[in-house]
Amino acid sequence: MPQDWNPQAYLNFATQRNRPALELLSHILHRPAQHITDLGCGAGNSTALLREVWQHAHITGVDNSPNMLAAARENLPSCEFIQQDFHDWCSDVPQDVIFANASLQWSPEPETLFSHIIEQLAPNGVLAIQMPDNLNEPSHRLMNEVAQLPQWRTTMQQVASRPNILKVHDSYDIFVKNHCRVDTWHTVYHHVLPDVASIAQMFASTALRPYLACLDETQQFEFQEIYIQKLQQYYPKQYDGQILLSLPRLFIVAEKVQAA
Repeated sequence: MPQDWNPQAYLNFATQRNRPALELLSHILHRPAQHITDLGCGAGNSTALLREVWQHAHITGVDNSPNMLAAARENLPSCEFIQQDFHDWCSDVPQDVIFANASLQWSPEPETLFSHIIEQLAPNGVLAIQMPDNLNEPSHRLMNEVAQLPQWRTTMQQVASRPNILKVHDSYDIFVKNHCRVDTWHTVYHHVLPDVASIAQMFASTALRPYLACLDETQQFEFQEIYIQKLQQYYPKQYDGQILLSLPRLFIVAEKVQAA
């Protein structure tokens, strides 16, 4: 089983991780809201953004990581935090805003999950989703390539890889069928990083976690070293010595409307 999430490692790249959360938030911040849930809240960096906008709302963060939730509770004592898988989460009160920043892409059953979450919305409530759409990027293709090397192939057979997110047209139809008005778009971020080792560090707390959790400390070091070597072929240094990490993301804002 993957080790629990590491809040400090995750927050080391808070600037990069907060950019899409801020963009998503900018599309809903004008809405009045008294009941808000942050699904997959992690260490609470996105929850903190919600608190800044809705200072008097009841805000609940939901996550399945004890370590992440401990960090979130310490940083945001005014918010409630619940340890639960978001597939099982049900709200006692209809929610005005449900925010899901870089979390729902882990679901193996997105159609069922999206429909379930919409049921938790109040009339005219909004579900705001942001998901990385980067499985075809070199940063992620190379993880699988390294995992298939002979020394790790057997060990990695049990690794649960992240599923592909739904195509835009398919996700749009799910929300419309569930009586939502939908706005959806793609954004590609080009994060400026000092070197390719920073890519490995950035994903060590997210996409690389399932691979590294199967290995001992020595093997983890070797895995990451090979991964970094392969990254160098795809992320050349820019004029200033930095590199650019392209990271596409899908955004969905779905407002629940009354059925005709």
